[in-house]
Amino acid sequence: MINDESLETLELELAMMVRALRTRSVELNKKQELKRASYLILLLITKNGPMSVKQISEKLHLDISTVSRQAADLLADHMLYKKPSETDRRSYLYAINDKGLDMMKYIRHSRQQRFSKMIDEWDQTEIDEFAHLLKKFNSLMN
Repeated sequence: MINDESLETLELELAMMVRALRTRSVELNKKQELKRASYLILLLITKNGPMSVKQISEKLHLDISTVSRQAADLLADHMLYKKPSETDRRSYLYAINDKGLDMMKYIRHSRQQRFSKMIDEWDQTEIDEFAHLLKKFNSLMN
């Protein structure tokens, strides 16, 4: 059974972490002129290859209209391009181009630098354990 004090600490620390991450993410995205969901779309397409709006929305747990708007913005900014679906010629997939890949890498590098500074006094075991537990926790949210 979960200790009430531990649960209270977990709830508070998660709330504070989410708040801090949102604040930092907004600041970083203002500098880079890219919305948070757009970065995740670029990252997802980089990892999985061309995807439909429906596939992206399912993976990111966002509604289709949100993904459609974000993808349209990325398309207008020349970071994505449309590719005809091989299985259904009436539909298309979004694929990342060099400009989108460069932006995704730049943002990813910036985020990793920031995280690296935050945990620079942790030993590798702590980093690995935190990453493992965070991944486990995130899998429960899906």
